[in-house]
Amino acid sequence: MGKVTIIAGGIKTESRLNGLIQLAANQLASNGTEVKIIEVHKIQAEALVTADFTHPDIHLANSEIESSSGVIIATPIFKAAYSGVLKAYLDLLPLKALKGKVVLPLGLGGSNGHLLALQYALDPVLKELGAEIILKGQFTVDKQIERLGDGLYEIEITAKERLDSALNQFISLLNQNSVEV
Repeated sequence: MGKVTIIAGGIKTESRLNGLIQLAANQLASNGTEVKIIEVHKIQAEALVTADFTHPDIHLANSEIESSSGVIIATPIFKAAYSGVLKAYLDLLPLKALKGKVVLPLGLGGSNGHLLALQYALDPVLKELGAEIILKGQFTVDKQIERLGDGLYEIEITAKERLDSALNQFISLLNQNSVEV
């Protein structure tokens, strides 16, 4: 079925955002999809801040995106926008890097007040990067994800059902897109 890269735009390793990432990665893997995860906060900071396109971390991350048929972008929402570290990385993607790829934005925030952040803040950037197939972003409130310990998370049932539905649509579009190519 191809490869999907998940861009994890969180700012730390232990985050409820990982619950969304794990759910997506597990569902994709169970459908025979190769999954790569780019943890943006682990990319060398100076390379991100100084836009060092030649840095090996940037080159590796960009090559993962280039070789993928789909991209999931997972980000915490702060002050009605996606994370700054995610923006720093998206600015380093080549022009039209998302052209021909199926894209699914996933957001996590403290309240429903951030519900439209994916649509109004992130979607325009994704379109600028050439994304033509952008699924409706899925926003989850952080209290809907429980930390179980040992890097495991449990997602509240209604949020999980909504996310499962979006992931199934993403997988379906990936399959259609790979047939058309």
